[in-house]
Amino acid sequence: MIRSTSLSDNYRMVECFYDGTIIRIPEDLFFSSLTGKSILTKKYVRYKDGAKMYGMSERSFYELVRDAEAIYKRNGMVLVNVEILDKFMEFFHE
Repeated sequence: MIRSTSLSDNYRMVECFYDGTIIRIPEDLFFSSLTGKSILTKKYVRYKDGAKMYGMSERSFYELVRDAEAIYKRNGMVLVNVEILDKFMEFFHE
């Protein structure tokens, strides 16, 4: 059974019921797994969008991208290069 819900920040989640367990995943991730299309279509994102894409808090996302040195700043605008972040994350693959 699948049910769509909305969180307080208007980010939609999908509840999947499997074997007595409820799993909540971002709606775009769920639909990308159904269609086979990547959800990471942007090269640069802002903190809030990146945190949603990776399913973590903005603070955790900021610390991660800071460690990955994937932050770009120009004229007061801050963007994160998700390609650099993805390469950095490969170091933690088990």
